Amino acid sequence: MKTILEQAKELEPFIVDFRHDLHRYPELGFEEKRTTEKIEEEVKKLGLPYRKFDPTGLMVEIQGRPTGKRVALRADMDALPIQEATGLPYESVVPGVMHACGHDCHTAMLMGAVRLLAANRVLLNGTVRCIFQPAEEGGGGAEHIIRQGAAQDVDLFFGQHVSPLEPSGTINYCPGGAMAASAKFQIDVYGTSAHGATPEQSVDATVIGCEIVTNLQNIISRQVSPFDTCVLSVGSFHSGNAFNIISDHAVITGTCRFLNPALKTFLKDHMERISSHIAEAYGGSAAVTFDVFTDVVVNDNRVLDLVWKAAGKFLDLETHKRQFPPMNAGDDFGAYSRYAPAAYVFLGTDGCGPGHNEHFQVGDEALFIGSALHAQFAVEALNALAGNS
Repeated sequence: MKTILEQAKELEPFIVDFRHDLHRYPELGFEEKRTTEKIEEEVKKLGLPYRKFDPTGLMVEIQGRPTGKRVALRADMDALPIQEATGLPYESVVPGVMHACGHDCHTAMLMGAVRLLAANRVLLNGTVRCIFQPAEEGGGGAEHIIRQGAAQDVDLFFGQHVSPLEPSGTINYCPGGAMAASAKFQIDVYGTSAHGATPEQSVDATVIGCEIVTNLQNIISRQVSPFDTCVLSVGSFHSGNAFNIISDHAVITGTCRFLNPALKTFLKDHMERISSHIAEAYGGSAAVTFDVFTDVVVNDNRVLDLVWKAAGKFLDLETHKRQFPPMNAGDDFGAYSRYAPAAYVFLGTDGCGPGHNEHFQVGDEALFIGSALHAQFAVEALNALAGNS
């Protein structure tokens, strides 16, 4: 019998063509209707049970022996609002929308894994759930489909992200907290407007906002331990509408990134304290909105061990296994680890990065390896869960 990697290599033309089709017709979060239809079409050919999410995305299950154990493999599907400038023959034909983060690759690799697993049910000591998730790019897609049952009865989760910055075929990972939680904040500052010629009649929201921006940096430099990775960045500051009117409303927006889950409440509390006290000192007021839209991506060591057992079946881990430090980029895959142990790795693909860039490109050569890793991981994980490792 051919190995899973050998079978994946035979599927390579399908995987690459599927990816190129998705790349040519990218769709934004919760708009992935065509993408969902393409996946559904392939799943129907295989005769596998599946369930569609509302409004987009689906999950399909491949059932092996009825052990009661279940592992889940996840791929995100959405694109970004970027005008592509790669000049690729399969370049996006949708104006202002592009797969600039590799989600087309993730979907194609998982679709390849579905076909591999369907052909190798005899190896499965349980059930494999393949999750095609919408709206990863800040849309809360993971939480949205978890509320629809995506994480129900799952014992382990696994996911992959392509990395054109790493050599093709390498498996890149970070143990423990690998990717930061991502939060968006908005601070509304309220004062009293007046003519610029009579500042004594005003409560200047612009001045208050400037003081708040300056003092927010003290949270990181004086309130957060230097051993905790944490970033607070102000991205925009808008105040006033006319050159000769003192503003009564300023809006400050920005992002926080952190690897320590305890900082979620800590940051919000300190931002509220600083903003409200400064505003009150000047006679105004302030309100803080703090929304965490991705959790920390936590790699469980036991699940990582299963990844290496799977990858070791067809890769030389001495040269293909690479550790990287924690990163402040976020991914909503972190939501799944609240329900079961999980692992998330980066598949090196060569190409052109970084992500979220109009010139972003991913090589096709390693995509079949990603499909094989998904499938082999499912086999090894189910064996371990069933006590057969």
